[in-house]
Amino acid sequence: MLVRDCMTTTVQSVHPEDSVKVVREAFRRRRMRHMPVLAVGRVIGIVSDRDVGAGVGETTTVDAVMTPNPATIAPGAPVEQAAALMRARKLGALPVVEGERLVGIVSESDLLDALTRLCAALDPTTAIELECDDDPTASGRISALLERHGGRVACLTAIRTHGGRQRISFRTRMPPGSAPEQLLEEAGFPVTSCIITPSAPGR
Repeated sequence: MLVRDCMTTTVQSVHPEDSVKVVREAFRRRRMRHMPVLAVGRVIGIVSDRDVGAGVGETTTVDAVMTPNPATIAPGAPVEQAAALMRARKLGALPVVEGERLVGIVSESDLLDALTRLCAALDPTTAIELECDDDPTASGRISALLERHGGRVACLTAIRTHGGRQRISFRTRMPPGSAPEQLLEEAGFPVTSCIITPSAPGR
């Protein structure tokens, strides 16, 4: 899934010379927490509900409280890249830009919705975690193995641990009666956790 698949495209923005009063009213009216700051059509900052808290005067201008030169992301970036960037920098939202043009905004809520949709698309699924050698081909070989047996793999992440090892986590949907953990063990991928997620109600 890409950022364009989950971002909010109707974006409320403000100008650096707008007052804090204007921003507060927009937050209240639109029920949002972050707004990009635009100047000459470019994103020059981002302002959050915390930036305009009760201790800030209503006549204070946005450029005095905004975060300048904010991190941004492209609409064609994978959602996991947006999530990693937001987590690393402790951000609540990212303006989405194409070239220099603002085309959307992606927030923590948007990413949670995306995760829910990804999990629902593979519902019911098996969540698997395993450890193996730190081999860059391992993820591809795992996906290919399960796909040969009729499975689908999503939400795969690989994290280096220690001693030349890595931990791989993912979700898979397999045909009825399949045992993905057994297939992986037989292929030399020691499974450390295997949890079957039941179908969501109504599915």
